[in-house]
Amino acid sequence: MNRHATRFLGALGLVALTVSVPHLAAQEFTWSGTVDGESAVRIADYLDDPDVTGSVTAAVRVRSYIPLGTDGGVELRLRPSYTWSDDRPYLVDVERASADLTLPGVLGAGTVLRGQAGRVPFSAPAPGVLSHTLDAVDLRLSTPLVQARVAGGYSGLLLNPVSDIRMSASDLAEAADDDQFFGPSRAIALGEVSLPEIVLRQTVRVYGIGQWDLRSTDAGEDSLNSFYGGAVVQGPVISGLYHQIAATVSSATSTVEGQSGDTTALGLHASVRLQYYRPDLFGSRVSLSGTLSSGLGGDSDRFVPISRGTVGRIAQLPPENLAGVELSYGFRPFSGAASRSIRDIDFSATGRTLFRVDTDRALDAVGAAASSGGPLVGTEILGRVGWRVLSDLGFAVEGGAFLPTTGSSGSFTSQRSPEYLVSVTGSASF
Repeated sequence: MNRHATRFLGALGLVALTVSVPHLAAQEFTWSGTVDGESAVRIADYLDDPDVTGSVTAAVRVRSYIPLGTDGGVELRLRPSYTWSDDRPYLVDVERASADLTLPGVLGAGTVLRGQAGRVPFSAPAPGVLSHTLDAVDLRLSTPLVQARVAGGYSGLLLNPVSDIRMSASDLAEAADDDQFFGPSRAIALGEVSLPEIVLRQTVRVYGIGQWDLRSTDAGEDSLNSFYGGAVVQGPVISGLYHQIAATVSSATSTVEGQSGDTTALGLHASVRLQYYRPDLFGSRVSLSGTLSSGLGGDSDRFVPISRGTVGRIAQLPPENLAGVELSYGFRPFSGAASRSIRDIDFSATGRTLFRVDTDRALDAVGAAASSGGPLVGTEILGRVGWRVLSDLGFAVEGGAFLPTTGSSGSFTSQRSPEYLVSVTGSASF
């Protein structure tokens, strides 16, 4: 049996176990469904015509709960989904299939042991490193003084179209390959220690992650193993004002099959965020943040995140070698209205400016300057209106522009002009 068949049978077994156990032992069983849709229009000079895209995702959420003892229990969750989009008429996926264990008092008063096994959300404590779904085991122990977490996951059973674990050139080359059924095969281990509200209500978290490439490489293909260590400090500053400061250093070793020698790159990702809430002022919220992800050259090399993502709602640039500043404001002007549907109308606006960290390295984007140019990448401006008509029905309209910076101070040539985006989204649950 080949490795793809083995992976597929393993995924089916995970789903079958999650579905069958509730019928055998569950004391509580609930289900619900969701339908989410989006239609967007993108306008840019490098596109021959306006790019119109659309997608609809229907999902079912199944939940069973088995009590254990006085307060503990096991919660079983399953979320299969079906997605239609312009470029893919069908995509059937299992977004979640897990058993979640909770055992209060297992190591004495005030302690709680929690565990998850199956297909679950898996993220690093610091932003910009890893935020993805994995097939994983995740254990967390909470005590009054310290919290600890150990977790391990595998990405090789995720479908290729939904996997964003794209670290090497081989991973990126397979992203649009319809013949590739599963995404990149990688093993991930995480350890974390957290000191909650240790002083002045500030929480300190320290963590480490190891990532190993499990692909069988052919001649000329590359594999990449990496390690990360970081810390996060977060908490309140004054009433209504909260901060988070995070920094992560990485070491990534790349090997090309058939070539001698390895290449090791050191990297840095850092972020600062301030959030201010004023519920009494039309539910106002203000966020100011800054990020930096190192590029080639200087004292640090390229920072390689485990889950790639993109920077900018419209620009959608690769995260490496970028720094940015973002300011956003949101409010609900009718928060005092008697009608809930009117009260929940939400307005927000976001502006972000992006910079190149290393100006000797060109951006991986249409119209980018070859290698020189200035540090300014461009500015993105977005506006959004959201309306929750009912508790289980909502819509949103979003629009904005990306204004690339050209000339001697910019990272783009004069051929790159502004890009615009308008999108409409809707969600319903039942």
